[in-house]
Amino acid sequence: INWLDSSILAGKANDVQLTVKGSLDDFPYIDKQNNPDPSLGVFKVTARISDATLEYGSDWPKIEKIGLDMRFEGNSMELNADKGKIFDVNIMKAKAVIPELKTYGAMAQSLNIDAVGEGPVASGIKFINNSPVKEVTLGFTDDLKTAGKGKLNLSLKLPLDNIIDAKFKVDYLINNGTMYANKRLGLPEISNINGTLSFDDLGINARAINANILGGPAQFDLKTAANKTITINAKGNVTAKGIQQFNGNVLSSALDGNTNWSADIAIKKPFLNMNIRSNLKGLAINLPAPLGKQREQEALFSIDKQQTEAEHDAIKIAYQDIVSAIILRSEKNDELAFDSGDIAINTQAKKPTKPGLALRGEFNYLNADEWLALPTNSSNSSTDINLNSAEVSVQQLDIFGRSLNNLKVTSNPSNQNLSMTVTSKEVDGDIEWRSPSKTQETGAVVARLKKLHIPVSNEAADNSAENKEIKRLGKQYPALDIQADDFKLGKKAFGTFALNAYETESDWVIQQLKISNPDGLLVAEGLWHNWTTNPNTNLQFSLTANDVGTTLKRFGQPDVIKGGVALISGQLRWSGSPHQFNKKGLNGEFRLGASKGQVVKAKPGVGRLFGLLTLQSLPRRLTLDFRDLFSEGFAFDKISANAKINDGIMHSD
Repeated sequence: INWLDSSILAGKANDVQLTVKGSLDDFPYIDKQNNPDPSLGVFKVTARISDATLEYGSDWPKIEKIGLDMRFEGNSMELNADKGKIFDVNIMKAKAVIPELKTYGAMAQSLNIDAVGEGPVASGIKFINNSPVKEVTLGFTDDLKTAGKGKLNLSLKLPLDNIIDAKFKVDYLINNGTMYANKRLGLPEISNINGTLSFDDLGINARAINANILGGPAQFDLKTAANKTITINAKGNVTAKGIQQFNGNVLSSALDGNTNWSADIAIKKPFLNMNIRSNLKGLAINLPAPLGKQREQEALFSIDKQQTEAEHDAIKIAYQDIVSAIILRSEKNDELAFDSGDIAINTQAKKPTKPGLALRGEFNYLNADEWLALPTNSSNSSTDINLNSAEVSVQQLDIFGRSLNNLKVTSNPSNQNLSMTVTSKEVDGDIEWRSPSKTQETGAVVARLKKLHIPVSNEAADNSAENKEIKRLGKQYPALDIQADDFKLGKKAFGTFALNAYETESDWVIQQLKISNPDGLLVAEGLWHNWTTNPNTNLQFSLTANDVGTTLKRFGQPDVIKGGVALISGQLRWSGSPHQFNKKGLNGEFRLGASKGQVVKAKPGVGRLFGLLTLQSLPRRLTLDFRDLFSEGFAFDKISANAKINDGIMHSD
């Protein structure tokens, strides 16, 4: 009676009927088995209760808008409900029974409830999280965001003198449910969930829960271990499309096909340990070496997450014996966030000892051109994870159609920037990457090099450049500030080199290109118009030669002219970007002025006769200077010319 007084919080009573028949000394007219005994008398109360609110246990959600038939008979109470709501779960039927009512000494009193309800899965999870059932989920259901329909079957036994000793069993049947991606648990969206979750005061259990995850079917088994840890055994198949929808980036966009996987997960709030593994058979990775693989090729892949402290965890990733990584996370703003990491390629990852991300790699051969040709995904979300140290060695690196040999790159963080020391047979010096800023939205590369020797491009790269379609390049380029003390192009030594350039909207401004040596100075400036229609590069240049002979020798034309000074200036244009320079598509014009030199390799006889008769040499002859006639070639006092270049062919007036 006390429970009834405090539990029905609101409602209307209709059709109330009371029957009392018999001696009050025999009340409430029951036998020794607590069953009504008509021979002693009759005690019965019936009523229809509508629009009521029932609080059946202080820690359990209320049932609202309930409609029920109430019956007291003998020493028992029975409530039969045919409608009501727990949150948005519609009660289809429910029965609450107190088998033995006692006004005093209620030690034996208990409330038994059986209920069936249907409604959104989200409301079912809300019921679990707002009832004592939550204690056995160990945090598994805390942050779940769900959709779909579910059916709730509740069986509850409440000792009215000690509610905390309640015994319950909840079976929750999910029909085509969805569990949205959970950042805290690191889980993607799980859809088409079908199966029954069972909860009791000992834990949670489920068998053969079917679902769809990352584009493929999956099956889960759950149980609560003796140490109160929820263990999940899962297996399934994922598709490339499903992975791309979950996390679109350069790596995921290179996937094609599908593959099987299996996982073991252990949850005991706040700890979550997980191991996911696959042989990747059936999934092609369309990436350059060393990461690429064919569809039917097996390559062991695993992710292992271990957590022994609430505020920290460690994630280990392995891809064959090619890539390994160790990521350490720490709690920030109530979530585990990246703290430090080590990624190793062709070597073993080490436990990070400093904040930030470190990259280490060892390569016999690496084709950077193949990696640079991969499409970028501009829609990727930004990340606060910055590479702040690297140690990479490559025996041969192919980049822009050229090869660098015995390359070693080491780097260390510098504020928000990345400073690298580069050594190789061709390049030696320091390079700094400066992060994007208000003044340099695409970032900047600053290089101070002792040596910059650019090898000649291979024939295949030249042919590829000639045949490549000229179009707007959909990439952003950083500003460049490069200085080199020793600059070579192929075997040609040009002296010092300096380049300043930056991007502005659809143009890349070549602010200054400067090459200097004791024999001459080349200065150039221009624009790369990275336009959708007719992208092109336009360059204005000026070459001053203090010694024409040695300058030509630097350009690979030795023994052509001896001595002399010259000035060449003009403009060059070609389709595409600066690094798509193609002699066959070159256009422009230039002016030449030269003086006080000697053409060395003129044909004997003809050259001497020309040198004797030319008016240019008349002042020299009047001074009886015939030295050029007795040596190879002929001297000149002044040469001037204008020339035009059309599609790689030069014409002079």
